[in-house]
Amino acid sequence: MTKPTSSRRTIAAKLLLVALFGIPAVLYLPRASDKGPNENRHLAPWPKLPDSVAALPVFNAQIDAWVNDHFGLRDQLVVLNTRLRYALFRQFPTHQIIEGKEGRLFLSTYQPQEPPYSGILSICGYGNSYAPLLERDINRLVEVTQREGINARLLVVPSSPVVNTRQLPSWVARLCNTTSPLMQQVLASPTLSPQARDKIYYPLNEMRQAAAEEELFPRTFFHWAGRGPRLVSDWTEQRFWGMQPQQATPYVSERQVKPSDVGQVFRGLEKPSQVEVMNTGASGIEMCESPACFGEALQPALSKVGEVSRYRNPKAPRGRLVLISDSFGLPAAIWFARYYKEVAHIGTNSIEQLNPAELEQLRHLVFDGRATDDVLVLYHDGTAQARRISKDFKALLPGF
Repeated sequence: MTKPTSSRRTIAAKLLLVALFGIPAVLYLPRASDKGPNENRHLAPWPKLPDSVAALPVFNAQIDAWVNDHFGLRDQLVVLNTRLRYALFRQFPTHQIIEGKEGRLFLSTYQPQEPPYSGILSICGYGNSYAPLLERDINRLVEVTQREGINARLLVVPSSPVVNTRQLPSWVARLCNTTSPLMQQVLASPTLSPQARDKIYYPLNEMRQAAAEEELFPRTFFHWAGRGPRLVSDWTEQRFWGMQPQQATPYVSERQVKPSDVGQVFRGLEKPSQVEVMNTGASGIEMCESPACFGEALQPALSKVGEVSRYRNPKAPRGRLVLISDSFGLPAAIWFARYYKEVAHIGTNSIEQLNPAELEQLRHLVFDGRATDDVLVLYHDGTAQARRISKDFKALLPGF
């Protein structure tokens, strides 16, 4: 009796072992993509067969990487790891995102290779030496646009860490409170030109005061949205062009629940926020958010640019606004459209992909109406710190 029972147990153990290894293999078979749905990176590809003895060690390492990345239950385990780390430690699978007080999420670094918290501390001004370089870029921007007859203004948007400092982890907030934010250092400099000082708006105090009453940045977002850009568009119009909020055309908006705009780095966690969204149809604004918005001839170039939008509002009091921006511009463009018959918004995050002929097309679109257009350059403080003003306008304005 013992021997058959032992044999059956051995067979069962073997079948179980085959199942344990077979299920992940079967789960892998349908996958066609080289990018895991729950990972913000491309997975290791199947390697080419070695063509020499010397290539064997490399092939073995590539096989190991492929097996590690394509284990059939990998996606589920990545999600499980993300959820467990957050449930146990309130940590995300990347140091780029941290959770502060009251559920507020912050972008800790702008690039994965940067040290933790460096993105927050630098725009707070802690240990930051970028102010002289940023001041030089701003002075140059104003000098060159004036020389070219462009009626340009610069709006630097304070990002969430300097607006919502009280919601940072306590030790980070203490460090931020020992110094002045980067843009305040620039504005306090005696070498900032009077012309530049007159053409910059950095609404930190206004945004901090407004944020005490209602969120300007959705709680789980990096970008601003809704009330934030709505209020700042009013303040900007008043500051630069003497417009009053009551001169803007009426609008209709509603609150919608939106997923986090940085959710791609913590897939498996649901972190939605309520966002104020304009109903453009009910507000009398025609909206187009596509490279095709400005005609077929410009579409190839604008497809490379990425974030492009156009808004028409025939009842608005002013003519045309050209909005040149980083990724903070798109959420704001629709709110500026309450003041303008046309808003032409061009994002600059991918401007380096344009060839010389395409850059010339873009210059015509942006600057040919310089005699009558309002031009607003909009960057958040982190982008300004990264010297994007210099980089982008060297491409847009030869001789910058």
